[in-house]
Parts: sequence; structure tokens; C-alpha cells
Amino acid sequence: MFLKKQHKWSLTACAVVTALALTAAGCGEQAVTQQAQALPVDVFTVTTADVPVVSRLTGRATPTRRAEVRPQVSGVIQARLFTEGSNVQAGEQLYQIDPAVYQAQYDSAKANLSSAQASLHTAQLRAERYRKLLATNAVSKQDYDDAQATYLQAVANVEAAGAAVQTADINLAYTKVYAPISGRISRSNVTEGALVSAQQAEPMTTIQQLDPMYVDLGQTVEAHLQLREAIASGQFKITEGKAPVDIYFSNGDKYPIQGQLEFSEVSVDETTGMVNLRAIVPNPDGVILPGMFLRGDLTEGVLPDAVILQQDAVIREAIGTTYVYVVDSENKAARKDITVGPNYDRYFVILDGLKPGDKVITSNIQKLRTGTLVEVVDLDDSAPAEGQSAEATTK
Repeated sequence: MFLKKQHKWSLTACAVVTALALTAAGCGEQAVTQQAQALPVDVFTVTTADVPVVSRLTGRATPTRRAEVRPQVSGVIQARLFTEGSNVQAGEQLYQIDPAVYQAQYDSAKANLSSAQASLHTAQLRAERYRKLLATNAVSKQDYDDAQATYLQAVANVEAAGAAVQTADINLAYTKVYAPISGRISRSNVTEGALVSAQQAEPMTTIQQLDPMYVDLGQTVEAHLQLREAIASGQFKITEGKAPVDIYFSNGDKYPIQGQLEFSEVSVDETTGMVNLRAIVPNPDGVILPGMFLRGDLTEGVLPDAVILQQDAVIREAIGTTYVYVVDSENKAARKDITVGPNYDRYFVILDGLKPGDKVITSNIQKLRTGTLVEVVDLDDSAPAEGQSAEATTK
């Protein structure tokens, strides 16, 4: 009897143990199933940074100095003394105009001056003699006055002759045409034997100073007003000193030397509706040429402590709504609508909807829905590198 009871209890104990084992196995399988259902995602931790506010503008290059060379006297070109397309220095002779006529005029003016000086000498002696004779009443007062008038007239004739000599000398010097500025000279519009006229409309050639160069940029009135309002409201700090400008060619290549903002116009161009800004850019190798179409990224200030988010986490709907998915406290995806500002390197500035520390999902976004269980695989909380450039104005 005792053995039967013991055997019965043994069977009962085995049944309980087996049931517990099966229950534990079932729970384990359920946990594994739930873990397998969690979607693996990468996450970016929202942070803050001082974001440069950059205006992306377009414009054209112009030389800092440009001189159109025209003749000051008329005559026939005897020689061209420069190589077209070369660099010339200020004061270097460019052309020689036939000086024969002007040399003759100069010689004639000098002869007239000598004659006037001789007449002055005679008149001076006569006036001095009459002054002494008048003291003894040897001549009349009228004769003395006539001698004085003749003397003064001779003085004026000498001055006029001297001025004529100076004018003839200037005209003779103008037969040598010099470079008014240093720079690169263009092609010659006249050749040897061509007749040129004083103050003619067509220049003989043109000289342009290519180092440094101006880049004239245009900014819309709306963008200009937005920046002024942002500065006035304290949303961002303006750049101290001259604002830096990064120059890009039409093919997207960046010019290696940074320029600076020289000035901005105080009025709006009526033909374009733009506010004109001028940047000055070093051009030691002559890479930038006049008239070249360029883009200038103008750093106008800094947006302090801006909330930034990695760009690939942002989702845009056709109706214009912008949103992201964040990881909530239960490791589930939750949708948040956001307002996006300018882009900063590979980040967006977030104007509304997120705060520092929010964990935003950056991968498998197309599979996410609100409430989706997620598992964080890679947590990217690295801050952006300093010195990066924003690529849009703040809104």
C-alpha cells in the first residue's frame, strides 16, 4: 500500500515538473518572438551647435581697375610697343604717335617765347630810363606812362609765350601713349599707320587689373529683409569685421582662396530688384576672369545654440508636412512633426518640434509606423565638426 502511494506521488511530481518546464519553454519562445519582431534602427541624438548663417548668391567677376586707353592728341600711329594679352606696368609706353607736327609747334612756341623775352628786356630798360628822366622833368608824365604800359604788356607777352611753350610740350609728350594703370592689356584696336583723333570714342586698347578681383553678387530684397529682422530680433549674431565669402565656379568647383565682403549697396537695383553686394577676392594666378559667372557663399552671421538633426532622418510629405520618428520610453517609434530651417553641412537646423536629447531614427524609416517596436543598433551622438558652412539663410 505504501509503495502504491509513493509511486502515485512520484507520478504527480513528475507531471508538475513537466508542466513547469513546458510553461518556461513557452515563455522563452514568446520572448524570442517579441525580440525578433523589434525593428533594428540607427538613431541620431538631437544636439545643438553654433551654425553659420550663409547666403548663397550669384554674380559676375569684374576687375578692380579698368582703364580704356585713348589718344590725347591726333596723329598717325608710328609704333605699337606692347604684346597683346601681356601684363603691363603703369607708366610703360604703349604707342608712339608721329611727333613731327607737335615738335614743330614746340619749337615755334619756344622761338616766340625768346622774342617776347627780348621785347620785355627793351621795354624794361625804356621804362627804367623814363623813370629817371621824369624825376628831372626831362620827359613828360604821359611818355613815362606809355613806357610803363609797354613794359607791362611785354611781361604779359612773356607769360603767354611761356604758357604756349608748356602747352606745346604737353602735346609733344602726348605723342607717347603710356599705360595709366598696371594690369593685363587686351588686344590693340589700332595698328601702325592708323590715324587716331584726340578724345575719340573708341579706345586704342583696354587695361584691366585682375588681382584682386571684384565679384558683384545679387541678394533678393526678401532675403535681405529676413536677415535684417533676424539680426534686430537677436536670432543670430552678425559676423565681426568683413564677412568671408567662399567663391564657386559654374561647374561647382570651389575657388581655393576665400574673399571678403567689401560693401553692400544702400539702394535696390531697379532693373533687377536685387541688393548688390561686392566681394573682393585675391586672384594671383589670374584664374578668375572679368565677366565670369560665379557663386558666392556669404557668411553673414552665426545662429547660436541651434537645434540640429541629421538630414537623412527627415521625411517630407507631398502636402508639405515634415516629420521624423523618435524612440520613446518604451522603445517604440513615435511620429513628431517638425519645422525645418537651413541646412548645415549634413544636418538640418530644426526650428520647432524637437529638443536636444531626442533620439531620432535615421534608418529603416520606410518600415516604421507609430508604435513600431524598435531596437537601437547604432546610436550616433557625435556633434558636427567646427568650421562647417551653412548653405542657406535663416528663415
